[in-house]
Amino acid sequence: MLAALGALLCVCCSIEEGSAYTFRTFMGAEIAATAISSSAVVQRPCECRALCRDACVAVAIRRQPPRHFHCSFTDETVADATTNLTVPAPDSKVFYKRLVCLPGFTLVDNVGCIYVSTAALNFTAAAASCPSDSQLFTANFLIDFNAMRNYLKKTFVVPPNKFWIGLTRLGNSTTWKWFGGGTIEATHPSPYWNPRDPNENTDCAMLYFRPSTGFFYDVADTSCAGQMQFLCKQN
Repeated sequence: MLAALGALLCVCCSIEEGSAYTFRTFMGAEIAATAISSSAVVQRPCECRALCRDACVAVAIRRQPPRHFHCSFTDETVADATTNLTVPAPDSKVFYKRLVCLPGFTLVDNVGCIYVSTAALNFTAAAASCPSDSQLFTANFLIDFNAMRNYLKKTFVVPPNKFWIGLTRLGNSTTWKWFGGGTIEATHPSPYWNPRDPNENTDCAMLYFRPSTGFFYDVADTSCAGQMQFLCKQN
């Protein structure tokens, strides 16, 4: 019953979050067993966030093989990732309710608070220039990534467009790591990468929009020295 309600609420996630709150993310953490008020098993991570209503203050989400997600809810205040209400858990993330976006940020449905720069900088400078309490955009789940792409396709419609994101290559491998944790592989087919990428043997990634060449805010690799705008996500 609870999971069915979550599936229904997932359709309304953007309305719920956009009108009331967004979430602050703590990577690699789980709500301590003594602080859990309830739990549920759902099919999509957004269902966990949608079920965190009323007295719920935070929800921890971890993958439950083969195709489900486990949600742990708490009604106690989880002020930061070091509180005794959370415990380390590499495969889990805690989403803590946050009421407003910082000035200059826009609430993007199912993503969080996003800042779009006006300045064009290289990757290192862009990473250092995100406003306080934010970092270059990272996708905690595929649903976050797709929601970001959809927002950009509706908002920045004149090509070409490209934005730095918080994704870099690990050494000379095919593994790319998001800022703050989580990885994606540079293999195909991929829900992240354009079919032509990565192809430049570089270490930095962007979201690129150029429909005439088949890019619709797909991930593409490029030289870290390039100059472009950047996307920051509020922590």
